[in-house]
Amino acid sequence: MESLKKWIVCLDLTKMDEAVIGYVNYFAQLVKPEWIKFLHVIESYDVFQDIVEEFPEIETEEDLNELLTRQIKGLIEQKLTVDVPMSEVVIQKGSATDRIIKLMDVESPDLLVLGKKAGYKGEGVLAQRIVKYVPCSILFVPETARYNMENITVPIDFSEQSEIAANVALQLVKPAKGQVVAQHLYDYPKQFFPYMPDKQTIKKMDSELAEKKKKFLESIKAPGGTDFEVELTLHQDGKMSDDIYDLCISNQTDMIVVFSKARNNLLAFMSDKLPDRMAKYNFGIPLLILKNKERNTKLFKTILKI
Repeated sequence: MESLKKWIVCLDLTKMDEAVIGYVNYFAQLVKPEWIKFLHVIESYDVFQDIVEEFPEIETEEDLNELLTRQIKGLIEQKLTVDVPMSEVVIQKGSATDRIIKLMDVESPDLLVLGKKAGYKGEGVLAQRIVKYVPCSILFVPETARYNMENITVPIDFSEQSEIAANVALQLVKPAKGQVVAQHLYDYPKQFFPYMPDKQTIKKMDSELAEKKKKFLESIKAPGGTDFEVELTLHQDGKMSDDIYDLCISNQTDMIVVFSKARNNLLAFMSDKLPDRMAKYNFGIPLLILKNKERNTKLFKTILKI
């Protein structure tokens, strides 16, 4: 896949790393990256002190970096069996969000991979920050990720970006001759609730949705052996993410793919609501947020200067 050639994979030296590297190994077999860099950020001096107490031979920051690099390389050698032309371990110190964002500017990767721990306080906040500020595509890997790619759910709004997301999903399920379900969430004009909806308005909206669905299906060329469907879901109450989750469970979804729209100004760049919601929500399913790196990079560099 031409658009996802350079990867940065974030590790935190917990059991989560095994799940992340294992899934990276699986996903790399499908996408075939040119290089992968593994990043660990030491976030506080307390971490350094804890490691010094466990390993008295550690005297300097350089010693610590060498120790951590050896540990990470050992895990990579165990879990990463796919042939990647180049891989590297990077150790940095500071705020995880700041370090990740600054590395984006230096390395200009196509894909950032992060583990997503279920139920951990602060995980949703970090994920949302990363989605807001990072210009490249992002893959969130949960602890429960399956090494399978037969069913993908793609939330859509019938835009050009939705077509891109659907086509990427179809390429991912192609080896398994799987299925992609594009889900469009809609609701009727709010002025009709909680009263009886106007029948003419509902009939008109249903007709427009049916036409959009037809055109979208016609615009997508599914590879031979794969299946592509469009699901229209009426959103009535609660979180939209709940509706997506319900469909994912029903379809036994292996991955969710959504496109984050390229924006023309800084405020819009930082407030794309659907990817934000998706990143915060605990799906327990790998989530791939696609971005147009070239269009987002200019705004990203503006953020760095603020």
